Amino acid sequence: MNSPFSPLSDDELQKLDDFLLYGVENDEGMTLDILDGYLHAIAIGPTSVHPSKWMPAVWGQDTGMMPPMESIEQLNEILGLVMRLFNSIIAGLETEPREFCPNWCTQTYRGKEYDDAEGWAYGFWQGMKLCWSDWQPMLQTPQGQAWYRPIGLLGEDEFSADQDALTKTPTMRGKLALQIPDAVVAIYEYWLPHRLAVHERHVATTLQKKVGRNEPCPCGSGNKFKKCCGVAGNLH
Repeated sequence: MNSPFSPLSDDELQKLDDFLLYGVENDEGMTLDILDGYLHAIAIGPTSVHPSKWMPAVWGQDTGMMPPMESIEQLNEILGLVMRLFNSIIAGLETEPREFCPNWCTQTYRGKEYDDAEGWAYGFWQGMKLCWSDWQPMLQTPQGQAWYRPIGLLGEDEFSADQDALTKTPTMRGKLALQIPDAVVAIYEYWLPHRLAVHERHVATTLQKKVGRNEPCPCGSGNKFKKCCGVAGNLH
């Protein structure tokens, strides 16, 4: 049985890709490469975004976690694939060395194959726009601008005046795509201390609250407080 952090197999990626292409009755829905970039931005950015906030855009909807489904089994399967893709992105970047395994396209130009990361970069940009103001501390630094530059050039509609000249051919776009892996790792590491600090503040706030005897113990054990830290002599 797959864990929630197991990478998707090739067959599972194909199943998710097929559903995005043919199972969603909305032209505004995402393709797999766009979804992958979108999830990367959400996973590594400065703000934790609840799935209820980012999931509707996957299907091209304004509201609603999931599109109409044939059955509850299909709903659970597709939802599980999306969440495992998201979790596996986080798990890969948490390893040492960092693992960045994007799902983007390739194209052949003059007999050579090049990475085609335009859809992925567009998805990353859409993910950033969910909390655009929170990204500004990084984007306002020269280093942050350099990291984001290949993504912006490939993904934004109007990134810069020289954008067309710098992305004219598959060769040029392919070279920009090759800059993205290092950029994503750098962005992940830039925001990591901030995300850890937010988590620690959340834990501290949780522990400061008065807890009822029958409520879940704030230590995270999963047991009721009265049978965990609420028992005399039990301290976590």
